[in-house]
Amino acid sequence: MATRRPSDRYDVCESYLASRIRALRMPPAVIGVKLSNDKQVYSAVVDIPMGPNSLGTLVCLSNGSAVIYLNNGGVISNLSQRHPGLAQSVRVFIASAGQSLAACEKTSVFDLPLNGPAHYVHLMTRKGVYKTTINPVNLDPKTDQMKIFLLRLYQQVMNEIRNAQLVEQQNVKAK
Repeated sequence: MATRRPSDRYDVCESYLASRIRALRMPPAVIGVKLSNDKQVYSAVVDIPMGPNSLGTLVCLSNGSAVIYLNNGGVISNLSQRHPGLAQSVRVFIASAGQSLAACEKTSVFDLPLNGPAHYVHLMTRKGVYKTTINPVNLDPKTDQMKIFLLRLYQQVMNEIRNAQLVEQQNVKAK
């Protein structure tokens, strides 16, 4: 069996790639958003390593929706509709993310992260997509304050997704 090098890309399936690129190219009109300024974020796409061979892409929309697409084709969705705390954390993330645009660069290249700890954060605005890379292992509290801010925002969304999953599991067991 071949050993994976840290520079290797994640293995991904076609449905994952198609879902990810749709999210990265989604115009604000699709979700019914009218943007009032150039720094307003209406959607975020965050690529998060979840293990040596696992990559998840968190998609958050300003309407409170959250979806996680997994590189193996799995999808975690429809939780925001039943869990107001999750929808609220998504709205807070999207409403607050514009503050961190100065820590991002405008991009039209949507490559996948390398197999390692780096997270790719894409923020959609009417002026285009802004990207930053966050490596939670080596953030400096003095120089990476906006990246730490973003990380905390989407970690809260991930925590709420996990809480919603646990509630859903308990509901299934109770039936």
